[in-house]
Amino acid sequence: MRTVGYVRRGSSLRKEMDGNVAVIEFQKSSKSSADAILFTINVGIICGRLLEAERSLPKKVGIVDAHIRQRIGMLLSDRSDKWWAIEPRSDARSLAEEISRLIERDVVPYLDRYLDDKALVALWESGQSPGLTEIQRLKYLTRLNTTKECAA
Repeated sequence: MRTVGYVRRGSSLRKEMDGNVAVIEFQKSSKSSADAILFTINVGIICGRLLEAERSLPKKVGIVDAHIRQRIGMLLSDRSDKWWAIEPRSDARSLAEEISRLIERDVVPYLDRYLDDKALVALWESGQSPGLTEIQRLKYLTRLNTTKECAA
């Protein structure tokens, strides 16, 4: 993932660009056990211009701070939630290859598209707001458009 600008930090991969952060975060399920670790992948974009003052350091933010977010399954062709299990009999190499392929093919292009503030504005102006409420979408859209006008 380093070749496309992502750096590992704990259980996530991050890419910073122009004050924004793309996050790929591995989430362990509460249903995991000693016999099987269940996990999924959450993805999101954090818009630096929308961060509250106390959260202004991009290094401190995670998926919970994302201004668009969704699970990897929503980016795949069947658009359904996707979870994996790591069990004693799991083929670790095959699992790693599958996840790497999905991240490179589906996640990275999606996140790279929305690392730009203009693309976020266009997404929200279209009425879409993955992982947000309608109120959040309108609030963020207003704030970005207002800060854009102030910067002009």
